[in-house]
Amino acid sequence: MKKLFEKPLIHYTFVLTVVAIVCGIMISAVNAITAPIIENNIAKAQAAAYRLVLPAGETFTEVTDDEFPKTILTVVEAKAGTNVVGYIYTAYTTNKYGYMRLVVAVSPTGMILGADFIDINQTYQVDGTRTNLSLYVGSSITSLAPSGDIVTGATGSLNSLKALLGDVAIAHALVVVAPADPYDLWFGAGYTMAIDTTFTPTSEVLAKSIVKNANDVVIGAYYHLRGTGEYNSDQGTAGTINMYVGLSTTGEILGIDLPKSEYGHTTSNAFYPKVINYANSIIGTNISSFGGQGDLATGATNSKILVDALLTALGGVIE
Repeated sequence: MKKLFEKPLIHYTFVLTVVAIVCGIMISAVNAITAPIIENNIAKAQAAAYRLVLPAGETFTEVTDDEFPKTILTVVEAKAGTNVVGYIYTAYTTNKYGYMRLVVAVSPTGMILGADFIDINQTYQVDGTRTNLSLYVGSSITSLAPSGDIVTGATGSLNSLKALLGDVAIAHALVVVAPADPYDLWFGAGYTMAIDTTFTPTSEVLAKSIVKNANDVVIGAYYHLRGTGEYNSDQGTAGTINMYVGLSTTGEILGIDLPKSEYGHTTSNAFYPKVINYANSIIGTNISSFGGQGDLATGATNSKILVDALLTALGGVIE
């Protein structure tokens, strides 16, 4: 046996085999240690991305569906307390210029609340493509309408971006079966509304409707509010916003609607979605002691103040 190992080929083969076995054991040991750490880091990065595009979210639950487009990597439902504040989609695609991975937050009614690239590698206009994505924040996911001029010079990247958002729209339609009336989300299917003719309007609270469920039982009220306030302190610019609020019979805020078409403050993606996120964070509190996450409205403080003032006025009317 000793003479066998004295032969160079056999000796080297034996040594290499031993080295390979030892290396394999060491790699397995290192992987066993590092794999959970890597997985934990990925989870933390994913959660950070979720909160970046949907700060109102507190808990995130993954949603699965075999019919999601192949470009959709993950879908999560985001809640603040027990209220669904949106859905977050992670999507990935490649083209001849490289690849892109993005995360998009969409409200239950289909508005893009936030969007960002987790990773992007394109040959041309990467910064321009990032800008183009940001321009769709505040748009409907099913009817994309940028809030400014699209940056040109990277048509391929833009086409890939729009294709991904189109796939997000498909996934969103599978996740959220949009009611014919968006207020079904507040009051439930089959509700009815009737103007309360006994209600005395104020300068801020313009109208009230009594809401009944399908069994003709009063379950709450629906109010139309309007207020004017300054939104650009530097320029002293003021504007009027219309707000619609649903309350339960106990005063719980069931929903707040700030239609973009009736919103006289800045509607750009830098401000309007922040006010929407702030309003969403108030849902579930009581009108007598409402409270939201003020940090969500950073940069849109004046608009937040007007929302608070209108809700305070509503609270005074129903007391």
